[in-house]
Amino acid sequence: LATPRFDITPEEYGAACLSEGVELNAMAAYSWYHVSALEKADRLSRETLSPEERSALALAALADEAFALHFLQDAFASGHVAGTWGDASLRKGTHDHYNEAGLEVATWTGERMILMGDAWMRHEDAERAAVTVRVSLEQVLDAARGEGPVAELAIQGLPTELADDFNVCKTDTVPPRVVDDVTGPLLTDVLEDTPVPALASGLGQMPRFRAELGTFVGVSSAIRGEGLTGGFGQDQDSPGASGSLEINARVGLGLEGVMNESGDGLVFLDLGIRQDAPSSVKIGSAQSLIDAGAITSAVPGRGALNVRLRMPFWLIPFDLLVAGPILLIASPTTLANMAVAAGNGGLIPWQAGIATSIGRFQFILGREIGASFYGYGKTDDRVLVPSTASDSLSHTLIGLRSISFDFPLVEYRPFRTFSLDQSTSLVFQLYGGLEIPTRVNVVAPPGATKPDLETIWFVGLRLAFDWRYYW
Repeated sequence: LATPRFDITPEEYGAACLSEGVELNAMAAYSWYHVSALEKADRLSRETLSPEERSALALAALADEAFALHFLQDAFASGHVAGTWGDASLRKGTHDHYNEAGLEVATWTGERMILMGDAWMRHEDAERAAVTVRVSLEQVLDAARGEGPVAELAIQGLPTELADDFNVCKTDTVPPRVVDDVTGPLLTDVLEDTPVPALASGLGQMPRFRAELGTFVGVSSAIRGEGLTGGFGQDQDSPGASGSLEINARVGLGLEGVMNESGDGLVFLDLGIRQDAPSSVKIGSAQSLIDAGAITSAVPGRGALNVRLRMPFWLIPFDLLVAGPILLIASPTTLANMAVAAGNGGLIPWQAGIATSIGRFQFILGREIGASFYGYGKTDDRVLVPSTASDSLSHTLIGLRSISFDFPLVEYRPFRTFSLDQSTSLVFQLYGGLEIPTRVNVVAPPGATKPDLETIWFVGLRLAFDWRYYW
């Protein structure tokens, strides 16, 4: 819980965290379960129990304390110390940034330090947390021996032999809880050596960062280089190369890294245009055709309408798109579980991202598909192909429509930056695909036989830059 003002005392902060109706926070969750553990431990010291009852009660007390310590240790993660407020994307973005970048903090007793957090925790960070964890554990052990201030606990009703069932995942605010004159000071003793959280909104607040969560609009541009198996004609089987540029408008939903750094729940749809350079493959092998330059290319320079869709899948590509509407009505829980699994690499997590010091790698076959529609404008594309009739000219000019599909295999992101409401990223993608002729008509010479065309296969490298605006 972020602090409301800079001069707040640990006692006041503890009281604020535990106030009924305040937003549920780490210290409140710790205190709830720690007090439950103290009460169970105190009962162990007071009552004559059978071995089975004593064992069950001891296990319940340890379970409560273990769960409490999870939240106490969060108090030493720099991403938590920065303070939690705002919507989910601000919370996660700020949490992730400060855990990785570190934060200068001071404890309630005035000790200054630099903290990292969570996956970036260092040995010295763990040592600092261990000191406070020890204080908490000592209080439980004192209660079990009937020693110290805990021995004065006035238990209201007998704690059961079951671990506490307060569900922190389904509660938004702090429920009522008795913190008396004994447990209050004990909680303050634990709190004293924890870092003072940052201020909430207002003067002196820490800069906030947005994770890539939520809906966004954006722009994507890319440059491609492709190796081709040949041209459309049946005899145009000499390999070649081509290049292209594209620009797209984008709309989508960002769910990247929700569960961990390897997760990828990104969903988007791109619509745009693409412009290809002529291929190096020629319409024939004669030297004069080769010397003529781009005008004799088997695949001419041309434009296309561009569409790109990205979506994680559970078992097979786009299964969530098919099953989603049905499961949303029949079993929302099942749909949620499938979506989480898909975002973390699928049922068989072979598409989980691999974060390294030089960037992030991911195998993404089936998550993303691109389609380019050639000749679907006012006029068909004009293409020269070898004639298939022996009594005609050597080449036929045709009008052509075709669709090119590309399937990214591997993706590499060397960097990604994000701020309050915008993000940018650079992406390298290795892909394969094919271009399928969909409509052919003869332009010249009149009456020429319509040629049979071949599918062009290709592999390529795509370098894309995208900008997103979240709201």
